[in-house]
Amino acid sequence: MNNHLLYIIYWLVNSVVLYVFGLVFPVNVVLGNWRFSPVESAIYSGFWVTFLIWSFWDFAVAKKAKFDTGEITFGYFFLVNAFSFWLVSKFSEYAGFGITGYVWTFGIGLVAYVVQRGARRLVVGKNGA
Repeated sequence: MNNHLLYIIYWLVNSVVLYVFGLVFPVNVVLGNWRFSPVESAIYSGFWVTFLIWSFWDFAVAKKAKFDTGEITFGYFFLVNAFSFWLVSKFSEYAGFGITGYVWTFGIGLVAYVVQRGARRLVVGKNGA
C-alpha cells in the first residue's frame, strides 16, 4: 500500500514543483500549450516524470544497486530527477512543459528531489528513507 500512496504523492510533488517553477520563472519554465492549460500541463508532465523516476528506481532495485550512503542516494536520484524532467520537456508539444535550457532541469531536479525525500520520510518513515 505504501508504494501506491508514495507514487501518488511523488506525482503530486512533481506536479506542484513544476507548477511553482512555471509561476516563478515563466520565461524559462513554460507550462501550457494549445492543448493543455498550465495546471493540466503540470499534472500531465508530473505524471510522466514520476513514471520515469519510478522506472529508474525499479531498475536499480532489480539490479540490486546498493544505496549505502546518502551521497550515493542523492547522486543517483538527483540525476534521475534531472534526466526525467529534461526528457519530458523534450516532448513539450505533447506534455505542455518546456524549458529554455538543460541547466533548469538541474534546478527543478534538485528541488523535486528534496521535496520527494521529505514526502518519502512522511509516508515510509525515517528508517525506510
